[in-house]
Amino acid sequence: MKLSDYIVTFLQKKGIRHFFGYQGTMIAHLVDSIERNPETENHSGYNEQGAAFAACGYAQAKEECACAYATSGPGAINLLSGVADAYYDSLPVIFLTGQLNTYEYSGIKGLRQQGFQETDIVAMAKPITKYAVQIRNPEDIVEELNKAYHIATTGRRGPVLIDLPMNIQRSEVENPVYDMTFEDKHTDAAAAQQAADTILEALEQAKRPVIMLGHGVDSSFSQQKLIRFAQKRQIPIITSVLAKSVLGYDHPLNFGCIGGAYGHRYANMIANAKSDLLLCFGISLCTRQIGTKVHEFARGAKIIRIDIDPYNLQRDIHENGINEVKLQAETGAVIDCLAKVDDPDIEGVSDWLNVCTEIKENLQAVDDATPERYPNRMIADLSDMLEDTSAIAVDVGQHMVWSYQSFKNHEGQKLLFSGGHGAMGYGLPAAIGAYYATGKPTACICGDGALQMNIQELEWVKRENLPVKIMVMNNEALGMIRHLQRDYFDCLFAGTTDGCGFASCNFAEVAKAYGIPALRMLCDAVREEASEFLEGEGPKLLEVMLEHGTFAYPKTCLGEPIHNQQPYAPKEVYDRLMEL
Repeated sequence: MKLSDYIVTFLQKKGIRHFFGYQGTMIAHLVDSIERNPETENHSGYNEQGAAFAACGYAQAKEECACAYATSGPGAINLLSGVADAYYDSLPVIFLTGQLNTYEYSGIKGLRQQGFQETDIVAMAKPITKYAVQIRNPEDIVEELNKAYHIATTGRRGPVLIDLPMNIQRSEVENPVYDMTFEDKHTDAAAAQQAADTILEALEQAKRPVIMLGHGVDSSFSQQKLIRFAQKRQIPIITSVLAKSVLGYDHPLNFGCIGGAYGHRYANMIANAKSDLLLCFGISLCTRQIGTKVHEFARGAKIIRIDIDPYNLQRDIHENGINEVKLQAETGAVIDCLAKVDDPDIEGVSDWLNVCTEIKENLQAVDDATPERYPNRMIADLSDMLEDTSAIAVDVGQHMVWSYQSFKNHEGQKLLFSGGHGAMGYGLPAAIGAYYATGKPTACICGDGALQMNIQELEWVKRENLPVKIMVMNNEALGMIRHLQRDYFDCLFAGTTDGCGFASCNFAEVAKAYGIPALRMLCDAVREEASEFLEGEGPKLLEVMLEHGTFAYPKTCLGEPIHNQQPYAPKEVYDRLMEL
């Protein structure tokens, strides 16, 4: 069979039906094969970066492998931000790039470029992929494709890239194989059982345990098992931002997102100052989560870390690793071992859970009384209006903080973020990819700076009449950097506000030009007027106007402990909660 047909059939047999990319000469054979396969669909974005982020959103929403493609040179390079996003957030995405014919290579070492639109994309992609390879001989594709898929989907998952010269794409595969077996080096039943035993022993001694849940627990099945384990033992759960939607907003064990700068006040206080045992499942505990003074985090608690990535475990949280246990194991396997244990029957609500609830309620009240947090209240109102959406892709900026702090996701509704890479322009294409993954309406929440990064994908939404609701928080500024400039640069708002090198358009009018129904309103009007507009099928764009000087609160001031955030809680409230 034709080699490009084999690639598409292979991926289709692995469950990939939707392919995202942008057509070009050097990838034309692959795109033709996608179009001709009755079981697959080709979806063209308007920039390869948008296609790459769509694949990321698809992988996040479906919790399965995705695929994006691009032609050689500039097309392949445009994919790289999406490749990085998949790498840092552990998303299994197969990236396929076209390349000039192998016979066009000169063999001259040091030659800057071999041919038109030629770039060594493999060398560029290697630092941000689990595996990257160029196919030079047609007979290599079978093993390389099987191998790449295995690498992408096992261990700490992540992207792979296969570079396909044009003459290789159009060549023949004599013996197609779809299920090669490779050694799985990540499955270690003994290590999983040892980790479970260590956790159970620590729980016997602990009075104030907390489960810290990260995106490294990447299976919904494992997540729900861990939640049931926590319910039986009444252990509060704190998540990373990427794992926020594992629990519904109102779940009784949901005690918010940890964050060294912008985490929930109550999550930061419970984890950093009140717990005596942190059980960390697939969470990196990076400085964005626990603050820059790493060794001061949770000094009064024992920390047990379970992670498949040995490099994450090389970092000490406590100084010299004292009172810290690091266990390299597959989180799902450890959770399976814990689920087999007969759990104790606890009647009523434990004293520890009551303490956590009191902290949460009091610090929520502090934040609710903060006038500058009016965007958070607006986001909470919007969440009620988006209950029918399967996933909400949130872009990067202040609106990301408002969303993970205040969006009231219901059980099963996913919130998607660009976590480690933090790429502006992610939200709209990720929401598009999430729609193809779920087959249900999705939404995205963007800022005025973020949407302009990939605003061209509005045409994709209109062309395929996708049920994507687009929320644009327009403060006519790059709000998060503007806040930084206010505090540290004497209010010189270089490149962040109108008149200083930045400006925003009327997004409602732009959307209408694309043929998408749109409405612009003030933030105060959202509660009363947005619901009727957002009803109905098909795409919509709602532009919400905010004042220039918006803020993301609570925020940890540099040098402060992460549980004492600005604007500061009243002293009597803070002191009383710290004494509980």
